[in-house]
Amino acid sequence: MNSSNGNGSMSTASSSGAWNGRDQFPAGLRVLVVDDDQTCLMVFEKMLKTCLYQVTKCNKAETALSVLREHKNEFDIVISDVHMPDMDGFELLKHIN
Repeated sequence: MNSSNGNGSMSTASSSGAWNGRDQFPAGLRVLVVDDDQTCLMVFEKMLKTCLYQVTKCNKAETALSVLREHKNEFDIVISDVHMPDMDGFELLKHIN
């Protein structure tokens, strides 16, 4: 994660040259993405769908907790922003555990 300009960025390298997410990740993972920034949510969704993941987005941590409670055992992974106005990502993690 590179945050020199205040915005996060992510890069992936592969020894074989071009990266093809479908070749390296199991298809069908159910992912909950939590971020208060709509642009980040759209970017994450697009990126994760190229890996053939099922993506659910939430723009508030409280909403994510409600979704997790209502749909127990329906997500394989949660990806969350750390800095959100209603609850930071670390606090969200405490509630999930």
